[in-house]
Amino acid sequence: MPIYEYLCNDCEAFFEIFFKSFGNTSGTKCPGCSSESVERKISSVSFKIDSSLNMSNSDSYYSDRSNIGKHVESSFAKNGLEMPETVRKTIENARSGKMPDNLDI
Repeated sequence: MPIYEYLCNDCEAFFEIFFKSFGNTSGTKCPGCSSESVERKISSVSFKIDSSLNMSNSDSYYSDRSNIGKHVESSFAKNGLEMPETVRKTIENARSGKMPDNLDI
């Protein structure tokens, strides 16, 4: 059950609407001026990780560089495909800390 944020194009009000399903978000009106000229905005997300908590198994898995690319490797193996050398080299470089070429970050 999503909560979407909107901006009214007429009165510039910023508001949130709770929907009972993901599928039916049509007919959204501004609660201030009843205008249907609204646009859904991307919500900002924030969270806090308490440093007093121990790392879970999944946290330690993702912080271990040797696990980079394991899903890709297992997908090729599971489907009986040989992994291209370029993919293997990209995984090896990522595991050693080298960012892939042509990656805009």
